[in-house]
Amino acid sequence: MINEQFSNKSISQLLHNIAAAQLLKGHNRFRIIAYEKAADAIESLSRELYDVWKEGKILRVSGIGANIGNGLSEYFEKGESQHFDSITEGIPPTVFLLMTVPGIGPKKAFKLVMHFKLINEKTVVEDLKKIAQEGRIAQLEGFGDKSEQDILSSLTVFERRDRQEERMILPSALKIADEITTYMKQHPLVTRVDVLGSLRRKVSTIGDIDIAVCVDEKSYSKRVCPDYYKQIVDHFLAYPGKRSVEAAGDQKASILAAGNMRIDMRVQPESTYGSMLQYFTGSKSHNIQLREYALSKKLSLSEHGIKDMKIHPPSSGHPLHEGGPTIDLPLEGSTPKGGGVSHTFKTEEDLYAFLGLQTPAPEIREGNGEIELAKHHKLPTLVDLPDIRGDFHMHSEYDLKPSHDRGANTYQDMMKKGQELGYKYIGFSEHNPKQKGLSDEDIIAIMKKRKEHIDNIFTPHDLPYFIGLEVDILPSGEIALPTEAIEYVDYLIVSLHSSFRMNRVEMTKRVLKALSQPKVKIFGHPTGRLLGKRDGVELDWDKVFSYVLEHNQALEINSGPPRLDLPDLLVKEGKEQGVKFIINTDAHAVEQMDWMTHGVSVARRGWLEAKDVVNTWELPKFKKWILG
Repeated sequence: MINEQFSNKSISQLLHNIAAAQLLKGHNRFRIIAYEKAADAIESLSRELYDVWKEGKILRVSGIGANIGNGLSEYFEKGESQHFDSITEGIPPTVFLLMTVPGIGPKKAFKLVMHFKLINEKTVVEDLKKIAQEGRIAQLEGFGDKSEQDILSSLTVFERRDRQEERMILPSALKIADEITTYMKQHPLVTRVDVLGSLRRKVSTIGDIDIAVCVDEKSYSKRVCPDYYKQIVDHFLAYPGKRSVEAAGDQKASILAAGNMRIDMRVQPESTYGSMLQYFTGSKSHNIQLREYALSKKLSLSEHGIKDMKIHPPSSGHPLHEGGPTIDLPLEGSTPKGGGVSHTFKTEEDLYAFLGLQTPAPEIREGNGEIELAKHHKLPTLVDLPDIRGDFHMHSEYDLKPSHDRGANTYQDMMKKGQELGYKYIGFSEHNPKQKGLSDEDIIAIMKKRKEHIDNIFTPHDLPYFIGLEVDILPSGEIALPTEAIEYVDYLIVSLHSSFRMNRVEMTKRVLKALSQPKVKIFGHPTGRLLGKRDGVELDWDKVFSYVLEHNQALEINSGPPRLDLPDLLVKEGKEQGVKFIINTDAHAVEQMDWMTHGVSVARRGWLEAKDVVNTWELPKFKKWILG
């Protein structure tokens, strides 16, 4: 476990604070943008930045340039950075704390702190709430009654959300989003509903859920149905899973659902729906690069469409979105002075095509070079769920005295499910027999009996199958299986299930030794992480990539909701080195075989094509690989 001070959340907040400090001190707007871009990139990073830094690869992270990288290196080495401290010097820490409250940006936070002398970090939210309840904020210049009520509402939301879980894992967020989108589609005015933001980009953990709703204007004219936006907002606010209403406007609203998960909904007509979908899918880094490209063509982008610019954008100033410390480029979401011709888009594809760009898949809109490739129409065709031809990490109920938990279903059940999913082949891989209480001879006999059982229950009408085993990697690097027992499997998956705190050098030696064992074809859930519960292990990934590439092995992308492992950042890095991957579910019940979609999302975020994923290959090619 890394020090909380060095966690991605803490580092992201640190850089947000530095950006805000520069804003308050009137520093160069491009520096502010740079720090905000880096903060956003780190917040959604699928690996801990501290681990990336230790590997000497911090400058490979999108948004981190030399200056920020040097400051972060000093911070990681010493626990502080003179450069960072010099920027935030003179600004009370309570300013940065208030900036985490929805609707309170740096300027408001600074003014409130300085005027009311809010210097106690432990009580600042409670103190400000009391001041608002007493009506004292409304008397402050630049605020007023409405602003005071908005702040009071935001403080209440903040206190409630402060008790929620930090972030929700992707599959759980998708389940909630599916429920709310299904509900919204029940309204007759609604023609389409999409998730937005990090959820649409399939980031492994999610903060809030954002959805877009498209309204049918053709069937319901304003004369017949003048309040159709309001009808949709009211329908959203009546959602049965709602715990409370946080905000409601003419075309947008926010609620809190179970677990204090915030759900934001926006309504847009069909004519501009594509613009909104692109704009709020993000990421911020992708959108900044897209806007910069549009500006080079004298075009201005917003959530409503594109405008031809009659004049150049302002050369100074640093506008700040007061919903939080988010720096935007000029003209975002606004109309350029001087007018211009509006261009609206029903679809994202139309918007990107208008700019002369290929449409990037949402999963790769992270500002990692996709805009440049889109200019030349050279974006990869990403692997998709229908490309998957088989699953090779699944656990049945067969009792081979396993070292870990058994599955819930028979081999026949899993075969039938594989056929229903349209697979062309399948693999079985229970946990290895436990070592305690069993001799090598016992284990060999168990493995032989298992192979005979599997071979006897299937007919030529069933899918081609392969007999595998998931084997523990022992602390020594040996695997928990006698050599003689390997005769009774077609392939082995080696996985880490213990001793996660070994240092990077020793852990790497351990893994490479396990990978050197006969019939090992797959390194299962390679980092060993459990989202929100356990960090991944430290490994020299360059050595791991090199080894599996040389020995024709595959790294697993484990689709299990707690894992989503290998993380997408490492997937992309491995792809760049020519590594092959396999996407598996690690299913312990037939319904969990549907988890494959989550692993495919990770693969897509890692820029994988079907050719990079071995279980998309035709049977002859795959058989040659797994038995080779």
